[in-house]
Amino acid sequence: MPKLSHEALVQLVRHAPALIPDLLWPEARPSGPIRISAAEFADLNFAEHRADAVIGLGGALDRPDEALVVEVQVERDLRKRWTWPLYVAGLRTRLNCPVTLVVVALDRDVARWCAEPIDLGRRRNVLRPCVLGPDAVPVITDVDRARELPELAVLSVAAHADEPGAEHIALAALDATRDLDDQRGILYPDFVTALLGRAARIALEKLMATQKRWEPISDLFRKPWLEGIAEGTVLGKAEGKAEMVLKMLQLKGFALTDEQHQRVLTCRDDALLETWAARILVATRLDEVLTDD
Repeated sequence: MPKLSHEALVQLVRHAPALIPDLLWPEARPSGPIRISAAEFADLNFAEHRADAVIGLGGALDRPDEALVVEVQVERDLRKRWTWPLYVAGLRTRLNCPVTLVVVALDRDVARWCAEPIDLGRRRNVLRPCVLGPDAVPVITDVDRARELPELAVLSVAAHADEPGAEHIALAALDATRDLDDQRGILYPDFVTALLGRAARIALEKLMATQKRWEPISDLFRKPWLEGIAEGTVLGKAEGKAEMVLKMLQLKGFALTDEQHQRVLTCRDDALLETWAARILVATRLDEVLTDD
């Protein structure tokens, strides 16, 4: 199935940090405030290293009672088994509190790999990551619950998009985004639609058509790209992909100069157009999208 990008998942975590302890320890949710903290380790001369998110549990902002280093993993990366222990040790030194490594991995094979203990030497010191896999994410089809926790609703689509009834999960998530008046209201519908395979998107469009109050939120639901975007083809032509990119940029509210508009419209590099389209889902500035690298 299509996967939500690393950057998109990180944004979900940063917008709703309480999701992590709630999903991992539903029967023993930590008391006190749950906050996003600085994820850099510059004060330890590790400026090149940055965790995806750091969540402080309880206590003061700079002195939590406990901290979580949260890493999002969409594929295996052997380098992480060397950097994750560094993150835990660095944060423990900086905050003087217990630190747990939490890895969000919604692919089952990747989740199993992430859960393997990390031997720090002679099996005397072992780091055991706490993994939040797809089975820890509930199926959210109830609209009221989705509206209460829109990030959880989107995460539910990410975890269960290849399962029967995925269109009902997606419908609840889309409904939950309708009243969001910040950037999430633009990003989340595209996250949801990008996750669905072709069959699930067609089923969702039919389901939406039966509900008269619904209008498609995302341009990804509008013809002509409904029939092919999951496979990376829009009408099978670069021209169609260029039109799609322009529509997506318009949806995000990016204002293009005439030169930028022509650059996209006349681009015939399929791979570059698909790269731009993927970047739009997580970009906050236009210059993050229209680069050649």
